[in-house]
Amino acid sequence: MTVGGGHQVRLRVNGVSREVQVEPRTTLADLLRVHLGLTGTHLGCEHGVCGACTVVVDGESTRSCLMLAVQADGTDVTTVEGLTGASTASSTRSRRRSRGSTACSAASARQASSWLCTRC
Repeated sequence: MTVGGGHQVRLRVNGVSREVQVEPRTTLADLLRVHLGLTGTHLGCEHGVCGACTVVVDGESTRSCLMLAVQADGTDVTTVEGLTGASTASSTRSRRRSRGSTACSAASARQASSWLCTRC
């Protein structure tokens, strides 16, 4: 929905219904970080290569730097802040590995097995 030059985006983030007005060019990563204050979603390369911006949208790993916020309207988004329990973290880690993503450009070989690099 368009409201006063912006778009109203309704989505569930980490189980909580949210409604945010954004500019049409706003990425999902910026919606999460800037509008909702969920800074666990990192911006690394901003080309979808490093995987630092990976979130789960409707059960699928998604690079949030490549997805527009308006495309997430009506979806269920899980960020690193919403992860609970070892099984959730493990399944998210498996999805990230299967898609060829690393935690971030700062991740070392010993950190690559974790969901996010501890330096970020």
